[in-house]
Amino acid sequence: MKKNHSGHYSVGMIAAVLIGLSAVCPFASIHAAPSVAQGNNLSSVLLHEESSWVPPLESTSPSQKQEQTETSPANPSPSPGDVSASFPTQEQGVPADVKRTADDTVHSLSSQPPFASWKDAELSYHPLGPGTHSWLVQVNRAGEYIGYLIIGSDSNGAYQLNEYGNGPGGPYSMDVLRQSLESFTETELSSIDKLQITPMYEEPLLAYWLVRSSTGSEICIDAVTGDPLPTEVADGSWKHKFHNNAISSPDTFLKIQAQAVTVSSDPFDPYDDLGWLQPKQKLSIHNTDQFTDTLRISPRIIFSATSINFAFGGPLSISGYQSWISPDHPSHPILYALTYHNGLSRFVPLRQLLSAGEFYRLDS
Repeated sequence: MKKNHSGHYSVGMIAAVLIGLSAVCPFASIHAAPSVAQGNNLSSVLLHEESSWVPPLESTSPSQKQEQTETSPANPSPSPGDVSASFPTQEQGVPADVKRTADDTVHSLSSQPPFASWKDAELSYHPLGPGTHSWLVQVNRAGEYIGYLIIGSDSNGAYQLNEYGNGPGGPYSMDVLRQSLESFTETELSSIDKLQITPMYEEPLLAYWLVRSSTGSEICIDAVTGDPLPTEVADGSWKHKFHNNAISSPDTFLKIQAQAVTVSSDPFDPYDDLGWLQPKQKLSIHNTDQFTDTLRISPRIIFSATSINFAFGGPLSISGYQSWISPDHPSHPILYALTYHNGLSRFVPLRQLLSAGEFYRLDS
């Protein structure tokens, strides 16, 4: 298999590496069919359960392609959208507590206007390995992706809501993965490699694809943006920089109810105006009350965790929040900060941000 003149892999190669994803029970692998991709369509894919490794496509000359066309029955080639919509769904073995947490969360959220379309939506479950301690729950309506939840277990084994989002552009898009793989050069991923790709999720908010090659290299790709992550993600050395002092919620998540979303400003990009990096823009936010009070005065704030921003998908622009309240503890709401990414409203637990980084004011 060869790269094209731009130095990127051909679409046919990308079909070869878009695989079913391994967790505790490996998903079926997606192998490229013998035919070569034509035009902008990916070549047909076949599902095989015997291996989680994906071989590269063999190069095929024009004469070979013509011979295959004349001697083999035609198989329709799916469009890129057919492959990139989502990775395989876990049909069996989803813990009952995960389903209950997801059902209750979606039911509660759908009572609020931004999530009204979630009412009676279809849910699909995808383990985030290894160990299936976390699950991606995709929210779908009429075959259209409209949001997501990520549910994980705490230190006591109880399931909780790690984050959630409303709108397009959620994490683990196969289309984003494909585009990212297209950008790698021969020195990063050899064309003779077989690839094993696993969806991963680690505290605090690190969603990524772990790409292992049969030649021993490992590359991590941000599951939201598709950007390559630092090498310290693959070897885990970044974790010594993260000190999780977040206090566990006083109640199980099943008991609390979503409140109205508070929006303090329109969406914005923290890179559009870097004035917040000045020392004078740093804020003193160490608890929920300080956070909500600050947003009333400064509607646009930014969270940054300096050297481990990648673990939060940050720096994060924050322009609102959503409270969750327990009937047993109404004076102690659980807050999720509102940030945006390419049309996606993403809600992340404030307690994780308070314990690991700093907040900055962005002047209007």
